[in-house]
Amino acid sequence: MEPYAPYFASLLLFNLALYLHTTASSSPRKPSSSLSASSPSSPSLLPRSSSLPKTTNPARAFMLLYFTPYTLAVAADWLQGPYMYTLYHDEKSLSEPIVAALFMTGFASAAVTACFAGGMADKRGRRAGCLVYCVAYAVSCLTVLSDNLVVLFIGRLLGGLSTTLLYSVFETWMISEYRRQEMSAHLELGEMFGLSVTLSGVTAIVAGVVGEALVRHTGAKTAPFVAAALCLGVAFCLISQRWTENYGTTTSEERLVPPTSLRSLITDTRLLTLSLSTLVFEGSMYLFVFFWAPSLIASRALSAITATAGTPFGLIFSCFMAAMMIGSLSSSMLGSSSGRHAGARMLMTVMAVAATALLLPVMVRSEGGVFWSFALFEVCVGMYYPTISRLKSEMVEESVRGRAYGLMRMPLNVFVVVSLAVTREGEAHRDLAFTVCGGMLLSGFFAVKRYLE
Repeated sequence: MEPYAPYFASLLLFNLALYLHTTASSSPRKPSSSLSASSPSSPSLLPRSSSLPKTTNPARAFMLLYFTPYTLAVAADWLQGPYMYTLYHDEKSLSEPIVAALFMTGFASAAVTACFAGGMADKRGRRAGCLVYCVAYAVSCLTVLSDNLVVLFIGRLLGGLSTTLLYSVFETWMISEYRRQEMSAHLELGEMFGLSVTLSGVTAIVAGVVGEALVRHTGAKTAPFVAAALCLGVAFCLISQRWTENYGTTTSEERLVPPTSLRSLITDTRLLTLSLSTLVFEGSMYLFVFFWAPSLIASRALSAITATAGTPFGLIFSCFMAAMMIGSLSSSMLGSSSGRHAGARMLMTVMAVAATALLLPVMVRSEGGVFWSFALFEVCVGMYYPTISRLKSEMVEESVRGRAYGLMRMPLNVFVVVSLAVTREGEAHRDLAFTVCGGMLLSGFFAVKRYLE
């Protein structure tokens, strides 16, 4: 019997229990102005108010304004994620080194664009950056309809640019708009980060189920990519109609703001530690994205069901996203207190558990053991994102936020490019990758303890 449907049901029930517990234990919050007062933008430079949905609740209006297009934007990413490796390797019959080269191209593109994409968004507009993301990623998704290797590599170049924009300009637009509208009287910024991860998890679960259904119905692994392009088209329309522009540093202000460059990231131990944390955790996460499918395929080779059933990638992906939601809900429940020290302690916990989760598959070979180790890692992913977002929002200046966020991701992308460049077939190489990632996460644990706690 296929075990993943019961696994998925149990993870959903655990999410429901956590959600009900969090809702029952929550209480009305007193308004606070601490976040809106930190690093405010100059009133004379503020754009007009964004077009809020008509509602009597300002917090709900702001959440609808941001999360509706954002959810569609991340849905595009989640729809095609589970099928990227298997589409290249199985459907297009590309060798593992070529597949690794395609992945490496995406991360190399992300590394290069991280040097300027965030800064350009600060200057030219973060809303414009979000629109560029929608267009670039839609084109990237549609390139998989071709079997031409050059077209596929162009698609990965655009995918790398899109990844940089997704993880920088959307969040920076939201933070700036949150502070401009003085939303702290109605909604904690930390709640937005937690809800962002939770909604991303819900979206990923739905995307996994929808993607699996599309593949089964059409018989083609390209179907989720086409659906992703449609989501991006809708997101583009919503952003262009509902969002207004906000900026970081304007030309007249640039001389007054200390430049955020690679040098400043190295000399500021707090930002350096955040960059290191991003590198070791998200680097491990991206290598996990590359290796989880072949690892589970190898573990299924030991089971009797392998001969009669293929690996249900969409369902497994939905299980992982349900596990990630458990992490985000746990983060909201356990780490709601703000402050650098509380965030650092949460980050240390996440790194220690994540290291354990990646080292376990090296020792445990059963399909169930490998799956639950990976699920535990996804729980850590769900806790990591609201934690690191909260820390960055407190430590990075608003005027150069996009530039700083982009530069923080540059070492991450270089690491992933180098890692994928040496990727080889076989279980021994996967074990080495998981061992190295576990060791890096432990080193990140000690760095955070030394410089942030």
